[in-house]
Amino acid sequence: MSQPVPIEKKVLILGDAPDAGYVADELVRLGYQVAWVCAESAPRPAAPAEPALAEPALPQALAVYEGYTLTSLAGHVGGFVARFAGDGGSLELGAAALVVATGNERYLPQEYGLPLSSHVLTVAQVQRQLDAPRVTGAARPYRNQRMVILLDLAGETSKETATEALELALCIRQQWHAEVDVFYRNLKVDTYNLERLTRQMRDDGIVFCRYDALQMAQQEEGVALAYEEGELRADLLILPEQVRPRSDTPELAALLNVHVGEDGYFQDVNIRQYRPGLSNRRGIFFAGRCHLDGGPAEVRADAAHAAANVDALLGAGYLQPEEIIAHVDSAKCVRCLTCVRSCPHAAVEIADHENAVAARVVDLACRGCGACVANCPVRAIELV
Repeated sequence: MSQPVPIEKKVLILGDAPDAGYVADELVRLGYQVAWVCAESAPRPAAPAEPALAEPALPQALAVYEGYTLTSLAGHVGGFVARFAGDGGSLELGAAALVVATGNERYLPQEYGLPLSSHVLTVAQVQRQLDAPRVTGAARPYRNQRMVILLDLAGETSKETATEALELALCIRQQWHAEVDVFYRNLKVDTYNLERLTRQMRDDGIVFCRYDALQMAQQEEGVALAYEEGELRADLLILPEQVRPRSDTPELAALLNVHVGEDGYFQDVNIRQYRPGLSNRRGIFFAGRCHLDGGPAEVRADAAHAAANVDALLGAGYLQPEEIIAHVDSAKCVRCLTCVRSCPHAAVEIADHENAVAARVVDLACRGCGACVANCPVRAIELV
């Protein structure tokens, strides 16, 4: 059996999203040295409800590097070496594990069909008006005006933006005393506390209207909507943004040698692991909205889960190979690269090993799946 390999408890976090900040704070609390690298400025997330995540990060344990982009990643679990380029020059960082928390990006779907105007606003625009001081806020009298929040028009609205839209609807009702209708096709309440929120909305007089087909027309004094149950005129139509994977996700996935799913987000490893946030490579983890759709509470919980995954791997201060791993007979290897291409965990490399240039399985990175054994055309690999 292979001997345990001592490692340094250093973790590298990639991402500009607040999700990365949640992970960084939790890892520092657990006693890790954390390097947080952002392409832009590092956002500081609002203090979450969970006390474990609310504790401030210790300055000596958290190093933040802003304005850097990953250019290459070498090594394996326990000994990753990441290289970055930025305005400040090049940067090289070593880490035993890596967490990806790049988040997603938002856009306004063209399927909405209505241009933004004084009667058609996004959730974010209305939220800014709500948050503005009364002396500088909107002067128009919102009391008793009819406002419609429209969900699911361009496909099912994401959990993230649907939750924001519903919370906004309740704030509008309570602060502006407006008449609020929520139009939806398929409203799901599987997000944390969303069922409680929708019950409270109904208790406060917000009306939910289900539609299958919807026609809209912008008028001088509002927006006319026609659906199966009749017609309605809204003084203000509020549209949620949609979310999608970041445009740089495929490029980053290629650098990390991890998988992207059909939906374009980072893909968790197969279900046999029974834990979300694990990539196909041992030592690389996903956190937050780069791999899931969820509201704020779910994202914070996922960040804590990512930190727990890291701690489960590195907490002992050493790494142990799996009980069964693959081994290459370098004398038989013909360097056809079949094993390199077929390994789902990026655990095989071509190296000068045993006095021969041949395929070599990195013990700590191998998960013993046997894919290389089954695909080797010369039967040079076996599980030991």
